[in-house]
Amino acid sequence: MKKILSTISVAMMMLFMSSCDDKLDIVPKGQSTLDNIDDLETLLNQQFVVGDVNHLEGVANSILPATWETPTQTLAAPNTLNYAIMTGDENVDRAALATDDSRYERFYKYINYMNVVISKAPESSGTDAKKQRVIAEARVLRAWFHFLLVNIYARQYDSATAETLGGVPYVDNTNVNEQKTKLSIAQVYERILEDCSDEVIALLSPQNMSAKMRGGADWGNAVRSAVLFQMKRYDEALTYAQKALAIHSVVEDRSTVMQTGLWKLDYLADNNYLLIRSNNSNLGEYYGISLTKETNDLLEPNDFVMLLGEGAGWSDNYGYGPAGCYMCAASDIHYNSWGLRTENMLYNAAECLIRGGKIKDGLEMIDRVKRYRINNYAPLAENTSITTEAQAMKVLQDSKRIEMLATCYNFFDRKRWNTESAYSGNMIHQYDDNGPYVITPESAIWVFPFPLTATLYNSSLTQNY
Repeated sequence: MKKILSTISVAMMMLFMSSCDDKLDIVPKGQSTLDNIDDLETLLNQQFVVGDVNHLEGVANSILPATWETPTQTLAAPNTLNYAIMTGDENVDRAALATDDSRYERFYKYINYMNVVISKAPESSGTDAKKQRVIAEARVLRAWFHFLLVNIYARQYDSATAETLGGVPYVDNTNVNEQKTKLSIAQVYERILEDCSDEVIALLSPQNMSAKMRGGADWGNAVRSAVLFQMKRYDEALTYAQKALAIHSVVEDRSTVMQTGLWKLDYLADNNYLLIRSNNSNLGEYYGISLTKETNDLLEPNDFVMLLGEGAGWSDNYGYGPAGCYMCAASDIHYNSWGLRTENMLYNAAECLIRGGKIKDGLEMIDRVKRYRINNYAPLAENTSITTEAQAMKVLQDSKRIEMLATCYNFFDRKRWNTESAYSGNMIHQYDDNGPYVITPESAIWVFPFPLTATLYNSSLTQNY
C-alpha cells in the first residue's frame, strides 16, 4: 500500500511540475514564451516541494537519517551517506556518494522559475503595481532558496571568515549556458539581503497570504529576520521578527488533539508565513521519523501529542530506532520543513531578547508557543529560577529542538551555535550499544557535498569542506 500511495504521489507531483515546466517553454534556452503578468504569476502559484530533512536532522542528532531501517542496519553499511551522518566519519567519501541531490536540484529549479518572473515581468502586459508585487515576491523567494543552499552546502556565516570561505553560486538570470560561479559566503549573503531589502518587502501584499501559499509582507520580514539571525546580527533580526509578528502571529493550536484524538496539520495551516514542504508521499512529513535518545529525552509527558497514545502520536518505533525512543505515527502532518511559520519568529525573537538581557521577555515568546503544546502548561516567564542568559538559552534550545523537528532549523541552529564559544559543543551520537560517535563543531560533516550532477559540469563548485 505504501508503494502504491508513493507511486500515485510521485505521478501527481511530476504532472504538476511538468505543467510548470510547460509554462516555461524554453525558446531558446533560458527564455520563456510567457508575456503577460498573469501567466508569469502562475510560477508563484504552486506548492514548493523539496527533499526531506532527515540528513540534516541526522547530523543535528534529532532524528535518524534513514527511515524504516534500524541503526544496526545503517551502521552495517559504512560506505553510505547515512553511515557518515550517524557516525560523523569524515573518511567516508561523501562527494563520491552524492551522485545526485534532490534538495540542491529543486532549490535551483525554483530559483530558475523566480528568475523567469523577474526577467520577463518588466516587459509583460499588465499593471505596474502587479508587476512590482510579483517581482518582489519572486526576489524574496530567490533570496530564501539561496539562503537554504548556502546553509546546507557551505560553512556557517561568521564575519571573521565569510569573505574567504566558499559559498554557492547566486543565480540571478535565465542563461542556462552560462557557468554559474561559486561566490564567497559573504557575497552570497550580500546578494540575499539585496533580494529581501526593505524596498522589496514594501512592495509585497500587506497581509498574510498563506491561504494562497504566497508570500506577503509577513513572509518578507520573516525571511529578512531569519537571514540576519543566521548572520548573528541579533538586534536587527529581532526588529524584523517583530514586524512579521505584528502582521501575523497565529500559532498552531495542538490542544485540539484532546477533543479530536488526532494530530492533523493542513497544508494551509494558519501559522504558516509560506509553506515549503518536504516530500514523504502523502503520509505527512512527521510520519515514520524515529527520534534519537537525545531528542526523545526532551519530550515532555504532558505534550498534547504524547497524550494521544499509541498509534496516534508518538508511538513505539518497532525496533527502527534506539530502545525506548519514539517513532511518529501521525500520518496527516503536513509540516513546514523548509519555509517559515509564526513559531520560527517567536523562537528567533526569544533568543534575540534573551541575548539582549531581556530574559523574561524572551521566555514569554517561548510561552506563546508552548501553551499550545503542553497540557496544564506552567509559563516559563513565571519561573523565578531562570535568571541568567545561560539558563534561559538552555530552556530555549531544548524547547526549540522539539518544536523544529522535521525542519532544517535544528541543523541551522546548531551550526550557528557551534561558532560561538558559549554555546558550541560536540554532538554525541549514541544508538543503543553503537557509539558514542562524536561530531565536533569543526567537523566537515556540517557541510554537505555538492552533488556530482552539479560538480561534473561546473568547475567552480569545489567542495566547501
